[in-house]
Amino acid sequence: MQSEILNRSFFTGNNVETIARELLGKFLLTNTFESGLTGGIVIEVEAYLGTKDMASHAYNDCRSNRNESLYKDGGIAYVYLCYGIHNMFNIVTNKAGIPQGVLIRGLIPVCGIDIMSERRGGGGSTKPYNNLAIGPGNLTKALGIGMRHNGVLVCADDAVKNGNNLDLEIFLEDRGIKIDENMIVASPRIGVNYAGEWAKKPLRFHLREGFLINRNSREINLSIKNTDQIRVIND
Repeated sequence: MQSEILNRSFFTGNNVETIARELLGKFLLTNTFESGLTGGIVIEVEAYLGTKDMASHAYNDCRSNRNESLYKDGGIAYVYLCYGIHNMFNIVTNKAGIPQGVLIRGLIPVCGIDIMSERRGGGGSTKPYNNLAIGPGNLTKALGIGMRHNGVLVCADDAVKNGNNLDLEIFLEDRGIKIDENMIVASPRIGVNYAGEWAKKPLRFHLREGFLINRNSREINLSIKNTDQIRVIND
């Protein structure tokens, strides 16, 4: 299958849990131009259900300058600073005025691994690459995602097409990796103990430990370095 950038309709559906599950196995890529292409396979996400979700920044329809991006049409980035240290990358879903989104928590690096390692302070390829982008703060650092990306488009949209090219710094691709339901584990989200009954809802989705992606898969063969197989590791 030829790789295809996800279009806006993928993100504007009305079921954020379904969208979160379908993001597993997709390729999240960044092209910051000064550094080149970096990214990999999404393996862990969390869904946030908007105004009724006590763990959401939009709970009780609490709209502010900080979370204004959440209220836009799906297919844009919502980036915020956590504990004044970590940038957290979310993708807004649903229609304008319905503040839902998916937090991207982890990926397996596939391209630009040396660049990602340098961004993480590994001095090139010294850091174990499977762990470069595990955890949402590590992921944004490895991919070069910062607050300047809050609100930017992350999908194909007619308004930004220039011939067959898209001028996107962050985008997601479908490269034909099929994820069956039995490969997905649902569990409570991390770090939301304050959210009452919502703290226990199984809205974190990750690939089951031991899931393997074969190097010989046509879609990723050219990008994986120094390994015959990639093993997905989750906590």
